[in-house]
Formats: sequence, structure tokens, C-alpha cells
Amino acid sequence: FTTREVADLFNVPTWQIQRIFEAGVLAEPERFAGKRAISSELIPDIVDAMRAKGWLPSAHSDQEPQHA
Repeated sequence: FTTREVADLFNVPTWQIQRIFEAGVLAEPERFAGKRAISSELIPDIVDAMRAKGWLPSAHSDQEPQHA
């Protein structure tokens, strides 16, 4: 996946995915044609990093669903 493709998977801005690598939260992946080549095995780590930064909701929400 490219940075943009990962961002599109989670409907987040591309800069958030970039920042995870630029800040050293995760090691920079290899590059292909100047773009990050992010393996599918890295996706769970990216999700964990985004949750830690508050950019994605946690896996277990403490809030009950609202009923109409």
C-alpha cells in the first residue's frame, strides 16, 4: 500500500499516516518509486498508532449506542 491508500482505508488525511513514520512511531517502510511501500502486515500497527494518537476511536468504546 502507499501512504495515500492506507489513509483511504481509514478515511483519514494522508498526513496522519505520514506523521506516524516521520515521527518515528513506526520504522519507515521501504520505498518504491519514491513512495512508501507499506506491507499489509504493518496495517494493525498503524491502527494501534492512530488510536494512541486519538486519530481513530478505540477498539472498545465505553459508550453505549444511542437509541432513538
